[in-house]
Amino acid sequence: GGAPAAVPAPPAMTVTSVGPQVSSPNAPTCVLVLLNMVMDEDLETQEDHKMLEEEVREEAGKYGKLLSMKIPRPQDGYAPSAIKKIFLEYATPRDAMQAEKELKGRAFGPNVVDATYFNEEDYKRDSLK
Repeated sequence: GGAPAAVPAPPAMTVTSVGPQVSSPNAPTCVLVLLNMVMDEDLETQEDHKMLEEEVREEAGKYGKLLSMKIPRPQDGYAPSAIKKIFLEYATPRDAMQAEKELKGRAFGPNVVDATYFNEEDYKRDSLK
């Protein structure tokens, strides 16, 4: 049962530039982290994990050029704080921002999705947290 396709919103024409970006903890990077989307049962088996990955890849790919993604599992040896997060690497911070705008606040099962940005270097080094 696929969800009805979302009608794409018209692109916003007003772009206000705010001068030089101060690097705040949540300054957009190419790596977007989705929170509240992973349940325990999504990580239980290889099969569940794969299904979640495909579902997310399809959804996340609608908003920008998705280069890679990581959904850490407890057995993968990542920091406990990285478990149940979905790390999405986009081609540009603009793509990641677009995805954040679309995905943050969306209901996913019983939860509401939250999103934040992650350091690109840490992502590349696989030091997820």
